[in-house]
Amino acid sequence: MGKPTLKQILDALKNQVLVGKSYLELAKGLLKADPVILQSAPTFFGLTMDGSLELAQMAIARLYDKTSGAVTVQKMLGQAALEVTSFKRGNKGEVSESIADSKKVVVELEPVLASIRKRRNEWLAHLDPRTVADPKALAAHAKLTIPDLERTFRKTEKILVKLSCFYDGTVGELEFIGGDDYETALDWIRRAKCASIERYEQEFGAGSWTGARPKDCSRGKFDLL
Repeated sequence: MGKPTLKQILDALKNQVLVGKSYLELAKGLLKADPVILQSAPTFFGLTMDGSLELAQMAIARLYDKTSGAVTVQKMLGQAALEVTSFKRGNKGEVSESIADSKKVVVELEPVLASIRKRRNEWLAHLDPRTVADPKALAAHAKLTIPDLERTFRKTEKILVKLSCFYDGTVGELEFIGGDDYETALDWIRRAKCASIERYEQEFGAGSWTGARPKDCSRGKFDLL
């Protein structure tokens, strides 16, 4: 079996950024969603939120894996340097400078990558006995925040899109069409919840509903009756 081409490597890495970034955006969207809406299916939304954050971390772990032979950003940069004359746009100096700058970015990201690597090795992909015995220790020794994940995806995307542009002219942000469609689903749940409360108060009197209400129960032309 032949080795993947540079284009195949770039496409595979961009897909990892696309998917991982989308998982992260989904988790962020749910984290800021109305808690009353999320409580309509707490297990589903809770698992979706936590799972999306874990999958976002795993995407980054794959992008910067240290396993021998794995297709990674580092390996891509090494292969790009060997094939610099195959880039169709930009001169050799511009492409080489972009590769060198990208390698510096990878070094700058190493503290975050090290935390993700530790989390992957001790919890996400494998259950390390020490982590099982003391789960809090992993959080303390492998600190990671959502802004850390955002920055890593943003900088990695910039590397891949810039080199893709030099290689074959491919441009554009990596995103799914309709990547925020979860907002529509949440809105339909809000409308259904508000309509249910309205029907309840029509039957038992205004103010009879004592449970939690969605933040916005204003009526719209698509609200359920």
